[in-house]
Amino acid sequence: MQKSLNEKLQEATQSKLMFFTNVSHDLRTPLTLISEPVSQLADAKNLTPQQHTLIKIADKNVKILRRLINQILDFRKYENGKLDLHLSEIDFGHAINEWMESFYAVARKRDIRLSLDTPAGAPVTGAFDAEKIERIFFNLISNAFKYTPDNGSIHVSYSIENERLTLKVADTGEGISERDLGNIFDRFYQADRIHPRGSGIGLSLVKAFVELHGGTISVKSALNEGSVFTVELPIRHISDTTVATEQNITPEDVTTELSGIEADLTFDAAKPLLLIIDDNKDILRLVSELLNTSYNIITATNGRDGIRMATKYVPDLIICDVMMPVMDGMECCRRIKEEISTSHIPILMLTACSMDEQRIQGYDNGADGYLAKPFSGAVLASRCASLISNRKRIKEIWSGDTTPAAASATKCMSPDPQNPASKPTLPVSEIDNDFYRRFIEILKADMGNSDLNVDKIASKMGLERSQFYRKIKALTNYSPVELIRRIRLKHGHNLIVSTDKTISEIAYETGFSTPAYFTKCYRDAYGETPTEVRNRLGK
Repeated sequence: MQKSLNEKLQEATQSKLMFFTNVSHDLRTPLTLISEPVSQLADAKNLTPQQHTLIKIADKNVKILRRLINQILDFRKYENGKLDLHLSEIDFGHAINEWMESFYAVARKRDIRLSLDTPAGAPVTGAFDAEKIERIFFNLISNAFKYTPDNGSIHVSYSIENERLTLKVADTGEGISERDLGNIFDRFYQADRIHPRGSGIGLSLVKAFVELHGGTISVKSALNEGSVFTVELPIRHISDTTVATEQNITPEDVTTELSGIEADLTFDAAKPLLLIIDDNKDILRLVSELLNTSYNIITATNGRDGIRMATKYVPDLIICDVMMPVMDGMECCRRIKEEISTSHIPILMLTACSMDEQRIQGYDNGADGYLAKPFSGAVLASRCASLISNRKRIKEIWSGDTTPAAASATKCMSPDPQNPASKPTLPVSEIDNDFYRRFIEILKADMGNSDLNVDKIASKMGLERSQFYRKIKALTNYSPVELIRRIRLKHGHNLIVSTDKTISEIAYETGFSTPAYFTKCYRDAYGETPTEVRNRLGK
């Protein structure tokens, strides 16, 4: 039974590899036709800053796609026994110093401490396939950069013992779970650390290149403690003299693979605030470039940081990827919708998966919409505008700022400040209703206190002032100060027309510091003074 399952698994894997190989061959021609025009456009001088940023994103990812296709084709050759070694006698120490140079600029930009430990003594020479050894090194160290946070460290070392070369790449990155550790060199396997930033074939190809040299590769790792990849290669010689190694991977290739596309974003206080959560820096940059004319943009690279940014800044809209490391989009969405300060924020999920099950799961976790990758920039902008518009409509119903006809039609949907139990029937979460009810209860309980201010109410609700401000503004379209004054004036108006209390008594009962200030605010709001209202009503 076990043997039969293994055979079926092997057949399935071979079928998958054959499929990817065939597709990769088919992709080479259109990729070639895309690559050259994009490359020329990237060097054009007459583009706008936004166009230049977008074309740089395209140029970068064309190069990455070309490398991924080459990896698939090379791995297929290895599987079929057709991948050959082209040995030459090289000075390994000189070569690795050259390869390291390509990474120092990226390390400096991210404050990563990149170091190389070399053995003392005579140069380390041996017969290797220089191009494949370079690609081994590139894959291992680029993985280290991808999963090591800024201000971390990456240490590369090599040594010679018993005619074996040992190369180590150690990082202080995310690490790999014990569950995944034994599988990361399997073809198409994507561990939590690798997924979804890798194709699942990079480390498999590294292992293939190492084994072609008669060597071994291993890894030691623990979550949140980093990883150490160790490659051991036998040293053999085919010549007494070394040949110069040709560097195939340039500093530009390294920058393309590991650096983000930089562009300056302007800030306009009149624009809505948009939070984009995605672990792919190019997606972050692309969406930012597509939307930065209409929104202020802040970004996060995983769900955990996304929650922190959402809680701190309380944006007007969130665009969130589904598949991310550390915390995926589903969990991120659920937590944002459960947090009182952020529950009202509409969330648009980005996904490469079209399965209904995933969409259902997203809606169950509170997502307000889905957009499948690859997406149209126009559709993305339209969906964002629609979600913002819907939120604005709900704001109007919360605040009661509808036209008389609309107010009549939606009277039952507007929360009455004097009746905290009333709830809108539009799709506003229970958390938002509870938040508003609690706010009204706190205000009514201490309405006569003229010292009751925004800071004190926010503190009683367990929120920072900025969080409370943005939450009230998002729900009602009023600032907290405006809303508090509005509710006090409405309560004062009810007392004026329904009781015989003096204007001074009403002013102090509704929390105004002086009757004169109450009269001024009342006239600004209703167009007449409290006394004029009393006289008109004959009271």
